[in-house]
Amino acid sequence: MSRIGRRVRAGVNPVSTAATGWWCHSALRHMLTGYGATAGQRRFIGRGTIQGTGRSPSAEQMKARAAAIDQLLDQDDHEM
Repeated sequence: MSRIGRRVRAGVNPVSTAATGWWCHSALRHMLTGYGATAGQRRFIGRGTIQGTGRSPSAEQMKARAAAIDQLLDQDDHEM
């Protein structure tokens, strides 16, 4: 790898990372593509709260959710 190539990548990487972060969290992305969280959903995601309740899930709830997801994924694997 040449020195010039390294310098170009060192200059481009931070800009590329910032642009990607903005795009992934922008309302424009949601408007144009329909994908991604809405502004209201991002508020709850950022706080780590359950939507509408204002509280965080307990460890037991998280374990139950993980078990349910594992069960669904296991069923999907057997169907294929």
